[in-house]
Amino acid sequence: MKSTHRARRSRKGQSMVEYAIGIGAVAALCMVALGSLGHICGHMIHAVEEAINYNGTKSSHPQSTINPSATPWVLD
Repeated sequence: MKSTHRARRSRKGQSMVEYAIGIGAVAALCMVALGSLGHICGHMIHAVEEAINYNGTKSSHPQSTINPSATPWVLD
């Protein structure tokens, strides 16, 4: 009777370790994927910013969103 109870408890512990390893592997894959996609997203945002600014110069006043020397729609 005791050996059956011990075997069941060790299987539960084994299952918990397997879940922990699985969750750790998924988390590591997500970190790698987000790390590589972060650069791609940054380049896309920069391209959109340049398209909105019409490749004009950025405002010298960071509080202002209007740069009269470039275009009225400048992102700072």
